[in-house]
Amino acid sequence: MLFHVLGPLEVHCATGTRSIGAGKRAALLAILLTKPNVWLTTDELIATIWPEQAVPTSAEANLKTYVWTLRRGLPDHNGGPRIESRPGGYRIRIGRGELDVDRVGELAEQARLASAGGDPGTAAARLEQALRMWRGRPFAELDGAAATEVLTNLDDLRLGLAERLAEAQLAAGHGQDALITLRAITVDAPLREAAWAQLIRVLHVTGRRAEALAAYRQAREFLSAELGVEPGTALTEAHRLALGDSHRTALGGTPVGSVRRELPRDVPLAGRRAELAAVRRAAHDAVPVVLVEGMAGVGKTALVVHAAHQLAADHPDGQFFVRLGDAGHPGTSGAAAALDRLLRGVGVPDSEIPRDLDERSALWRSELARRRVLLVLDDVPDPDALAPLLPAAPGCLALVTTRNRGWHPGGATRIRLAPLGAEDSAALFRSALGGRGADADQRTLLAVGQRCGGLPAALRDAAARLQCRPHWTPRRLVEELDDDPCRVLSDAVRRSMVDSGRRLAGRELAAWYALGDLPGEFGPPAAARALGVTVGAARLALETLVDQGLLDVASADRYRSHVLVRHLARCTAPAGRPLREHHRDRRVA
Repeated sequence: MLFHVLGPLEVHCATGTRSIGAGKRAALLAILLTKPNVWLTTDELIATIWPEQAVPTSAEANLKTYVWTLRRGLPDHNGGPRIESRPGGYRIRIGRGELDVDRVGELAEQARLASAGGDPGTAAARLEQALRMWRGRPFAELDGAAATEVLTNLDDLRLGLAERLAEAQLAAGHGQDALITLRAITVDAPLREAAWAQLIRVLHVTGRRAEALAAYRQAREFLSAELGVEPGTALTEAHRLALGDSHRTALGGTPVGSVRRELPRDVPLAGRRAELAAVRRAAHDAVPVVLVEGMAGVGKTALVVHAAHQLAADHPDGQFFVRLGDAGHPGTSGAAAALDRLLRGVGVPDSEIPRDLDERSALWRSELARRRVLLVLDDVPDPDALAPLLPAAPGCLALVTTRNRGWHPGGATRIRLAPLGAEDSAALFRSALGGRGADADQRTLLAVGQRCGGLPAALRDAAARLQCRPHWTPRRLVEELDDDPCRVLSDAVRRSMVDSGRRLAGRELAAWYALGDLPGEFGPPAAARALGVTVGAARLALETLVDQGLLDVASADRYRSHVLVRHLARCTAPAGRPLREHHRDRRVA
């Protein structure tokens, strides 16, 4: 940067910082920099340099002298004078990145892209860098009406960046930093309603309701005393949220301080920026349901939990986590058990929870009608299990995971989660290894990722196994995976991957077992020969495996199976199939 105007005017050159000093010459340079590359008339410049003063008869001559001395002290622009002139006007030429205000704009755009990409930490870092550009009052050399507009615009820019910083800090899990940022804004600009509303929401979502209500009273007093107005919509809505728990107590609902915040512990992700951005975009667009589908172990739960932590502040009336796979039974029976727990979670007494599923679902929708709630519904088997749980309130959001690709809820955003690529797999494995990751070369990390097929659950299991075997080297781990992945994978991962296969029957079950004998990529004719059926019948069975997350479609008439799915298909096949002995020995119970 060459010109620094966000504070006392400075010019930074290769030879060091040049002081422009004070007085009329500095004021001329400042007013030119308020509108870089724009022609300003001589009359405009004179009116700014001599505000509210008698303009001397020599003003125009003096102006030419100031321009001449500035040209001598400023570096050229593309081989020409930095300040250009024409009859009746002057302009200053500024290139890309030469003005600190422009650099602030670039950093703000980088922060926006990082936030949209699901990276609030980077967004916060860029915004903090932008805010550090301010060194004091911008354009300190200017006075009068000419300075008012530009100073107002820059002040709005600075406060807006600070508000965005608070949002990024909260999304990154740094709630205390967000509070510090917002309190500083409300002290600096006590009439800025948006900052007060944001502060009240953050205080509320972090469980500091008394402080949230006190902040609302303080904001209202400022607005009344200074402007003679009542709080606007945003501030009123934030106040309503802060009052929500005590209102529910009066209605016999959840007592104060017991809003449910059930999200599991967040874990770092490798890759997944596009998928996180899609979740955040859907939430921003008020899409009520986001469905994340993919095979077992691909990281669906980790993704939605990570996204839920980022979105929690927008749903201050509760964040619920329900694993339908653990609800006891598939379909509507699992939904009934889940609704029982959810209704108790919002304060409905056991005696008032209906027995009938439809009535239970209707009561759940009624309870959510006055709340902004985030639901994470994990491992949902089918639409019958999901439909009774979905809220109707527009302020609520449901993040749903499923390994079943054969259904889609209306109005939902669907995100397909594939295994990680080679570089992301290596990064996740190294991260999971902690200190031992430094011992592994990149080639070995990539080899582990390939043996695990880019499956996050398998990569974490492999890292855990290496941590538990201090005498193993990463290369030894690769050899173990080559010999038998079952010696590395945990029971939980193996069972989660074979569950889908065990729900099959008949020809579809035979097709699941056949994956162990077929190559990684094949067509329906090869499957038909392995199953002893027609090509059409084989294709129908294979499409069922696709729906169950056990098989991928490689192209119009080709299928691709995962390396670990093929291995577990061999391990789980019944006696009599051509299995290697050690696979039969390691068969999952």
